[in-house]
Amino acid sequence: MLAEDVVQIKDVAADSIAAELGIEAGDKLLKINGEVIRDYIDYKFWTTDLYLEVLVEKSNGQQWLLEIEKDYDQDLGIELPGIIYDGLNKCENNCIFCFVDQSPEGLRETLTFKDDDYRFSFLEGSYITLSNLNQEDFKRIKQFNLSPLYVSVHTTNPQLRVQMLGNKQAANILAQLKELAGAGIEFHTQIVLCPGINDGAELERSITDLLELESSLRSLAIVPVGLTKFRDNLFQLRSVTALEAAEVIDSVSCWQERLKQRLGRNFIYLADEFYLLADYPLPTVEEYNGFPQLENGVGLIRFFWHEFSELEAELPAALTDNKSFSIVTSSLGAQALEPVVSRLNETKGLDIKLLVVENRFFGKEVTVTGLLTAQDIIAALKEGSPEKKVVLSTVMLNQEGLFIDDYSLADLKAEFPELDFIVVENKAATLINRLLNQYGGVVNEQASSSDCG
Repeated sequence: MLAEDVVQIKDVAADSIAAELGIEAGDKLLKINGEVIRDYIDYKFWTTDLYLEVLVEKSNGQQWLLEIEKDYDQDLGIELPGIIYDGLNKCENNCIFCFVDQSPEGLRETLTFKDDDYRFSFLEGSYITLSNLNQEDFKRIKQFNLSPLYVSVHTTNPQLRVQMLGNKQAANILAQLKELAGAGIEFHTQIVLCPGINDGAELERSITDLLELESSLRSLAIVPVGLTKFRDNLFQLRSVTALEAAEVIDSVSCWQERLKQRLGRNFIYLADEFYLLADYPLPTVEEYNGFPQLENGVGLIRFFWHEFSELEAELPAALTDNKSFSIVTSSLGAQALEPVVSRLNETKGLDIKLLVVENRFFGKEVTVTGLLTAQDIIAALKEGSPEKKVVLSTVMLNQEGLFIDDYSLADLKAEFPELDFIVVENKAATLINRLLNQYGGVVNEQASSSDCG
């Protein structure tokens, strides 16, 4: 954010309203209709009017007040940097399971900064706790109808939530959710399950309380706590065991059945890790009801398998040229990829191997592919015998092409100049097309109180 508390224009589309008026990249957007633009929500809200007064400051310091008449919702053609222009709302919690607190120094800034910003929740689907919102924030959420929001509940027990979040303001979650529901705001919710803390009877209580808001509750995801090896002097937590995972599945299955019988639908979901840990079959595609919590790792494996099954009939029986690949993945990712790779290897001339990388950086209990570091990938490549073509998932890299430990893809290539690294989007169609090297010819990438205790 600029010192003048205004936003600098990143780019202007050719032949747009802004371009015709002489607005240029680097100009400062001061106000629209007298309002300072704090974020992308403001920008979209104020630019929907038919008549606008746009105040910009040119690079020479001259200010232009531009009067614009346009069609409703017609875009000005202005590209702004990011979506938050007045600084992210910093998280004031001290959660007992916070990933940032159990991460070492040297990671990229986005992984070490704690935010709890309702605007990111609405625009990007990131989870917020509501404990850091003031009345002005709630007023704006209602005024602009910022729905749905994504809310980390963890527990509805006021005292326990204060303990888990380390914030005295965390006790009023139910009242806050009721306030939002009363204003027509809907929400997706999550519970990070910590064994011995918010499971068992506490989980039953949380589900019971949240179901009172079922008309506004779009979904509830329950995910197991993720722990790294960097937990010195932090709250003593442990991972979910196989037996506990089975108990959670059995308990939640009861709730899911009751919801389907009473409402004809279910909106409580468990993360994939519970089923894998307990060695239970994953729910069917239909049971995920459109996968509302996919970005939270809920149903990700089933979704990937479903994508692949719809494309399987288009796979060739044989390739004209032999092709060999190593796919870099985590232990959890391997469980998703194994049946797919097994089927692909039935194609004559295609040989795919999985290179499963143990997360030594964060610790072996961290099993997701998105948290693999370049350092661990390098070690695994040196210790293994990878094929010349090595496939990496885009989930390992940020938009700037950096791994979680700030290594770049170029750094990886420099370490192994003899290898050909192929970065592939985490979609079945994209993976198949890259492996078979028949872009567009193999698959269509667009196809795709309670008694429950």
